[in-house]
Amino acid sequence: MSEADPRIIALETQFSHLHVQLFDTFSHAQSAVMTVMQTGRDIDRNHDDFQQLKRDFEVTVAMYQGADKAMQEKITATRKLADNHQTTNVHLTQVWAAAVSALSCDRMLALIPQDLLADPSVAGELQQKHQAHLAMWQQRLDNP
Repeated sequence: MSEADPRIIALETQFSHLHVQLFDTFSHAQSAVMTVMQTGRDIDRNHDDFQQLKRDFEVTVAMYQGADKAMQEKITATRKLADNHQTTNVHLTQVWAAAVSALSCDRMLALIPQDLLADPSVAGELQQKHQAHLAMWQQRLDNP
């Protein structure tokens, strides 16, 4: 077994922080769905989970430094969906959670040195999660 690259070890604290944020994001998204299941009605825009996921999305987008056109289109589509008053609030929480997850994975991948991105033992799992979150985000955008 080879030792971990020191460049990856140096990123461990940032990755750990982003993983905790993702866990919190999923917790808020799950809580919003559970509230709807318990009450039988949509959550209010003032609901704590709604507000937190909205903030998470806006902060994550503000920190996003990628220039990927497809990602920018998803961000724009998410904002349009949020402006559409026909969209249920709980659906928005799911869109925001998927967006935050995809953008956070993208951010983590951008931190990994280029020469290590091709190494499946370094970036393979993160690349798979990134693709899964992107697909979930797109699915949520396509099915309001």
